[in-house]
Amino acid sequence: MNTDKKKFWENKIIGWEDIRYERLSNNQNYFEKFVNKTNKTLIFRLKTALEILKPLVEGKKVVELGCGSGFLAKEIISYGASSYTGYDISENAINRAVNLSNENNYNDKAKFFSKSILEMDDLDADYVFSLGLTDWLDDNEINHLFKISKNAENLHSISGEKKSISQFLHKAYVFLSYGRKTNGYAPRYLKSNKISEIIKNHTKKEIFEYRNKRMSFGIFLATFPFNKCDLSSES
Repeated sequence: MNTDKKKFWENKIIGWEDIRYERLSNNQNYFEKFVNKTNKTLIFRLKTALEILKPLVEGKKVVELGCGSGFLAKEIISYGASSYTGYDISENAINRAVNLSNENNYNDKAKFFSKSILEMDDLDADYVFSLGLTDWLDDNEINHLFKISKNAENLHSISGEKKSISQFLHKAYVFLSYGRKTNGYAPRYLKSNKISEIIKNHTKKEIFEYRNKRMSFGIFLATFPFNKCDLSSES
């Protein structure tokens, strides 16, 4: 795989975000209906991440890795975070994130930087989180992500490896959408115990899992226990 990841995301991210998070309702055929279901899963994942973080981040420094256009920054700051810092490989996404923070008057507490994972040093944060970023990283990048996050509490979503019809369809979708066009650069399905072990090795903390049928094969891994009373829809 020799795809230029930065170029890929510069071309992809803005349109991807607009389709996924606007929840377009004009899908008609079976394949497009599956894509729309995937969009709903991503939106549920996003809302769940906010529910998890809301009672925890007051007065804390929060870092999001793979932040895209920084759509969660305003919410995180509204929960009382002392700062939010977003990192993404795409300069196009970071530029939009900066513009949104300026337009909505939270630029005093939100900062955004365009960097790949391997370009980053140890993070100055109380909480570090990511949503689906690990799916697009190779093993070396995943290890570095948790190395630079070792001094913070961690919350990350992954796509867990699972034998199911939904994952079979998703594999077909990502191959047709990405893999066949990019020499195999497409999201991966990860073993939760393997990722948990990597996080534990770096943070020296117990790892907790949260699953929900509305996230399909998505899994949250964290270095802190989930307060399930704060989660609106449990599996």
